[in-house]
Amino acid sequence: MSKCLIPVVLCTLFLLASCSGPVSRTMIPQPSQETRAASAGWHGGRPWIDQHLDGVKIAAGGPLDLMFLGDSITQSWGGRGRQVGSPAAAVLEKWFSRLKVGNLGISGDRTQHLLWRIENGALDGADPSAIVILIGTNNITHDPPADIARGIEAVVEAARIAAPDSRIILHPIFPRGKTAEDPGRQDVEATNARIQPLARLAGVEILDLEDVFLGTDQMARSDLYRGDYLHLSPAGYEAWARALVPRLEAIGLTVPVQQ
Repeated sequence: MSKCLIPVVLCTLFLLASCSGPVSRTMIPQPSQETRAASAGWHGGRPWIDQHLDGVKIAAGGPLDLMFLGDSITQSWGGRGRQVGSPAAAVLEKWFSRLKVGNLGISGDRTQHLLWRIENGALDGADPSAIVILIGTNNITHDPPADIARGIEAVVEAARIAAPDSRIILHPIFPRGKTAEDPGRQDVEATNARIQPLARLAGVEILDLEDVFLGTDQMARSDLYRGDYLHLSPAGYEAWARALVPRLEAIGLTVPVQQ
């Protein structure tokens, strides 16, 4: 194990030791067993570990201005060094082409998988000015909201240790399901309510986009979602980028939009 990983591992051990009640799998680092290469948008049938190693290479090419950490919703940005389907690539180019961006979203990832990646080089050498974290939707239906929230907390703490000078922009899980009655939507809301205290951590801010993706009737905006009401449409990525820009400019990044 490299010396730079030791603080992150110690952070995880501290979290596990200090938590009350049984330890949740959401906060125990684990590599993913994801094998859906084609449907996950991984070109050439390359497995999950190759997606992780691509991310390690991107991080090692730092310093970066902006790093995205997450699952398939994040993966769809595409970007330099990724061999994945990237339906939002044009949006990334439009909004962030002047920044040095690393996209480390991997389809199917849950909190425990992202935590493992952070402990195994996902941030080594990156030194990003800002880290955008969106994780947890793939834990829905597998874990209770309280455990998902603890997993998100573990991810944030690991990122703070691995990149202490970075500003962390944490997104609560984006709304899912067409209506407010969708069970997945309700679990998302319960999880998100539990992670609000993370905004009190130094270097962390929460950027909740619920009002962006939902109408006043709490129906998911069909123009911003794909048909599954989980993944975003290109217009959804436009809305996401637009919401990020003021936060990035507040920490000194210049984001001139390309027309």
